[in-house]
Amino acid sequence: MDTSSRAVIATALGLPAVLLLLLLMVVGADPSLSCTTPLTSGGAAGVSGATGQAVAGLSERQLLLARNGVAIGKQRGIPEPVIIAELAAQATESSFRNLANPTVPESLNYANDGLGYDHDSVGPHQMRASIWGEVGIATLMDPVYQINWFYDQAERLGAAVGAMSPAELAQEIERSAPNAYSGQLELARRLYGMFADIDPASMPRSPAGEPAAGCGPTGSGTSLPGQASEFGRAVLEHAARWMGTPYVWGGGDVNGPTSGGFDCSGLTLYAIYNASGGRIRLPHYTQAQQDHPTAQVVPFAERAPGDLIFFTAKGASDSHHVGIYYGRDEQGRDLLLHAPQSGQTVTLTPLSAWDGEHIDVRRYSSPASFNPDTSLPGGRT
Repeated sequence: MDTSSRAVIATALGLPAVLLLLLLMVVGADPSLSCTTPLTSGGAAGVSGATGQAVAGLSERQLLLARNGVAIGKQRGIPEPVIIAELAAQATESSFRNLANPTVPESLNYANDGLGYDHDSVGPHQMRASIWGEVGIATLMDPVYQINWFYDQAERLGAAVGAMSPAELAQEIERSAPNAYSGQLELARRLYGMFADIDPASMPRSPAGEPAAGCGPTGSGTSLPGQASEFGRAVLEHAARWMGTPYVWGGGDVNGPTSGGFDCSGLTLYAIYNASGGRIRLPHYTQAQQDHPTAQVVPFAERAPGDLIFFTAKGASDSHHVGIYYGRDEQGRDLLLHAPQSGQTVTLTPLSAWDGEHIDVRRYSSPASFNPDTSLPGGRT
């Protein structure tokens, strides 16, 4: 108990018992959960470890999808049993993963959480491209769209929903094998309880006529530039999965976020390590990554998606920031995928934001043998 709590209780000693009880409840109350509450804190009690792995084996990536299932439901005013049905459906169909499918080759052009092979089904709700694909694969690979789709289907059933159990409702919407969803109800209720107190006011507001955003996109489902090499696409895919993750100075290692997030060099070392299958382990320091023996100097004019871009301020000798070249948007602007700074999250930013700074481009390849140097202290200053 901190000093302020003791002061409140001491002041209350002469007050009636009922009022004292109310004051104690206020002192001990947890703050409202929001979309920025790290999954490794009160927003997901029981989650532990660098990547938040401890809830029925779910990773932090899977928990982000589960949280959006609850957040979008809350934002839309959906009843609790229907939200539990949505969670049970996600758990059964995809284990809370946004799955691409080689049968739908276009789906491989979007950042995903793995591959599924059920007919032509894609996404967390395994929507079939041949049935629901008229919206376009970009929309179908968006987890926010698929979660809203489930709630749209529930609302179209009208009053009949009230007579259904969550498992029956999931079956009615997903049309899977009988009783397929009942085995995930305990997990669905537990996940609902973890995120039920999330404050809708903390969520991004959607424009009129647009689907509810919940806590917003998580990176999965983001379009990957078509001109990237196989390795470059892998670098982008691994990094894009963490879009929306908070910036944390010194955060991130080869396994994912640490202390709830990434810094700029933590994100790049994670992406390069995982894209290379663990063969390239960069130090956690921008200049050391730039000078690493696996780094190939690339002229700016020859930059390609998946290359790392380093920024050095005028008059400085070491780079102070690094990100991943993403490609160009519809307006022809160069984009950087990066962890910006405190108070922000992993995102895409136009490269023009660094006009006036010196820029270096590096591309990575794995030599026959090298001794990686991971001893330098980490993070962006």
